[in-house]
Amino acid sequence: MTEYRIDDLARQAGTTTRNVRVYQESGLLPRPQRRGRVAIYTDRHLKQLQAIIRLLGEGFTVKHILKFLTGLQRGEALVEVLDLADLGELVTAPWSRPVSQAMTREQLEARLGPLDDPLLRRLTTSGVIEPTEADDVYRVTDTDQIDDLATLMSRGMPLAVMLETVTAVDHKLDDAAELLTRSGHAEVVRQRGPGWLPANDDELAWAADLVAAMRRVARRTAHASLDRALDAAVRAELRQYRKASHEQEGRLQDNA
Repeated sequence: MTEYRIDDLARQAGTTTRNVRVYQESGLLPRPQRRGRVAIYTDRHLKQLQAIIRLLGEGFTVKHILKFLTGLQRGEALVEVLDLADLGELVTAPWSRPVSQAMTREQLEARLGPLDDPLLRRLTTSGVIEPTEADDVYRVTDTDQIDDLATLMSRGMPLAVMLETVTAVDHKLDDAAELLTRSGHAEVVRQRGPGWLPANDDELAWAADLVAAMRRVARRTAHASLDRALDAAVRAELRQYRKASHEQEGRLQDNA
């Protein structure tokens, strides 16, 4: 097994030592072995680092990749069936293809208004932006999302409130992703038996196609369910608003 120091690992993968450390701190890359004060990396680190770089190039964010890997790890047998190095199209075809763009803090503030350090941290933890190696330059993970936030701000909604909502929705989607992962794992086990591993490329392609098909169905179902839920929620809010309005009018008349 080939061994690398951090400089060699970064050079072999075509990235920087700073990025390697960032991926480690984010939980994407396993910690190296230690020999005294020297950090030793292996081929496993290199393969995973190359996969991370490939996913970032396909439009995923560090947060998305971490969620995906965490979701897979919760179904351990599925991780064995779909090894990270062989995920292929299943992993590199994201549900959407967001357009990312580097923006300075000044450019972000031109769209979203003044951004203090707490707001910048919340934008980062929400996955809207990611820091870069340059000072006050950020990678916007999806320019459409910035446009959407700016549109809502133009209608009077505070950015901090929107970010709270985004985070809350994100947590709900985490639950949905975990449910989908467990369902995919259960279906592999049902069709092929516990502990099954693909013996050739055809079997690996079968497993990847099954999970990819489930993702497509889940995406369409989620969109339809969200539309229905939003319609019902808006109607409920309107009923509650009318009720409160009528009660207020009644109190005013009683006091007149």
